[in-house]
Amino acid sequence: MGISTLVTILLALVIGIGLRSILRDWRKKFAEDDSQAETKRKAQIERNKAELKSGGVVTLERGEDGVYRPGKE
Repeated sequence: MGISTLVTILLALVIGIGLRSILRDWRKKFAEDDSQAETKRKAQIERNKAELKSGGVVTLERGEDGVYRPGKE
């Protein structure tokens, strides 16, 4: 084993450790973003359900001419 082989192995180890660190940080960041997006999605679904129950939602039906109009309720 020559000095160039040792330097190459050492360099490969340093690069490998750096890549692992970067990937771990990215996974952590993306997991946080995914959890925030899931929380927002659940809140939006709950708001939509509450709005639907409150009666403020108009159901549209497609007419014979293809235009959507309020349904017969």
